[in-house]
Amino acid sequence: MERSAEPACASTEDYSGKKWFFFCLAGFLLLMLVFFKNAWVCDDAYINFRSIEQLFSGNGPNWNPHERVQAYTSPLWYWLLALARVVSPDPFFNAIILSFVVTLLLCFFIYRQLTLPAAGLTFFILAASNAFVDFSTSGLENILCALLVVAGTIFTARAIENKDSDSSAPLAMIILALMPLCRHDLILFMLPLAVLLIFNRYKGNLQRLSAIMTVFLPLLIWSFFSLIYYGAIFPNTAYAKIVTGIPRLEMISQGFKYFLVSFQQDPITLLIIFSAIFAGIRIGSAWAKTVTVALVLDLVYVVWIGGDFMRGRFFTSAFVMATVFLMGNTKLWQSFFCARKVCKGAVLIYIVYLVLFPFTPLNTGLSYSNFNLEQGIADERGYYFDVCSLYAYLYSKPGEVFPDFEWSHIGRQIAQSKVNYLENDFNGMLGYWAGTDKIIIDRLALADPFLARIPVASTTEWRIGHFRREVPEDYRKSIEAGQNNFPPGQMRNLYDLVSLAARGNELFTYKRFVAILRLNLGVY
Repeated sequence: MERSAEPACASTEDYSGKKWFFFCLAGFLLLMLVFFKNAWVCDDAYINFRSIEQLFSGNGPNWNPHERVQAYTSPLWYWLLALARVVSPDPFFNAIILSFVVTLLLCFFIYRQLTLPAAGLTFFILAASNAFVDFSTSGLENILCALLVVAGTIFTARAIENKDSDSSAPLAMIILALMPLCRHDLILFMLPLAVLLIFNRYKGNLQRLSAIMTVFLPLLIWSFFSLIYYGAIFPNTAYAKIVTGIPRLEMISQGFKYFLVSFQQDPITLLIIFSAIFAGIRIGSAWAKTVTVALVLDLVYVVWIGGDFMRGRFFTSAFVMATVFLMGNTKLWQSFFCARKVCKGAVLIYIVYLVLFPFTPLNTGLSYSNFNLEQGIADERGYYFDVCSLYAYLYSKPGEVFPDFEWSHIGRQIAQSKVNYLENDFNGMLGYWAGTDKIIIDRLALADPFLARIPVASTTEWRIGHFRREVPEDYRKSIEAGQNNFPPGQMRNLYDLVSLAARGNELFTYKRFVAILRLNLGVY
């Protein structure tokens, strides 16, 4: 990963010269082109936006005004968006600008840490991946995950290579510690890197114990806050997608379908990931094995949870890690540029792929749409892009409802009506435009701590990421009356526990702590 490394095949070649700078610049400009052309914000991002509006309305970082629930998956991304909300009340604008800033940081970091040809290759590869480009914006946390994974990967490598340096290891520790705050499942990347770093740079049991405590400290602090405030350690979205009652084999089967659909429609992403795993096995060093373990753990996890309904979203972090690992291998990119015929052939294939392969980041237009579902998996950008793109935003008029979508207009109608209680399956745009004073029950349970702990009915057809719950009539009556109207039984006990843990102003009571303990242990 050294910028000054000299190619074995052409010792006179200057890899820091002007032509390589322009090669790197060309890759960066292509990446910026597809970034702005494809910029958009998805419906799920508006769940975050409503939760931020609740915060600024004085109701706390919640979904509904009467209940504490972590409806956002990424604490770090949520609070960055909340910080942007201080400057601007426009959530779409904030999400795009924040995504752009993080993308620039990612590109600058790659440029500074890799050689010029390696950085240029990285930019070209990133620009060809739908999994990366689609979610470099979207309003979700993927681009922040990508930055942390890349920074953690490179600084850990440098800390191992330069054992006499005192700067790389602390920086790597800070970045690794932030990963689980961006998404809890990034711990699958953090753990192998942290183990390698701690056992290579820190000697003695006391130093290693101190390092372990440091790398887990931010997560422990957030978990403590989340437990005390929300009554739960994990985001409510995790409970909604885990406590489903769906047999694990069905979820694993769906996970393999996620791989298949992603490979068919975005092959470069998985090809890069599996190439990095193969290269890591062949190289065989401790560093290469660590990256391989992290990638394999993440892929196994994706299969285990059944993947996602957004094509490619759960491959973004693995893809950027794999790309940086391959480009950080000096011998690899040297051999690529030295083999002139291979290099020319790869360039030709790359151009043909970008231009002719269906729906690549380059060849999708400003009015792009794609409503096809494969195995319940959507091209999420294609589904919303024509109304939720940066292009549509720039041509919208001040004061208009944006996005100009059915759910947004329904939300505005709800805000202007006397309706105080509503049940719905698609609550992003609708929930945001309905305002902060309405109680909106999410039947997919992403924003409802009671429904999230009820399994999906055995007769209910499910789509991955959309595990619809049947709302009990007694639940409706209980919310509207403000008291438990369930008959004696498990449902009544669960409602009492959720009410004690997630409602009311008294956080520090014995009864509430007992309820939180029972709720987290599943004793209801």
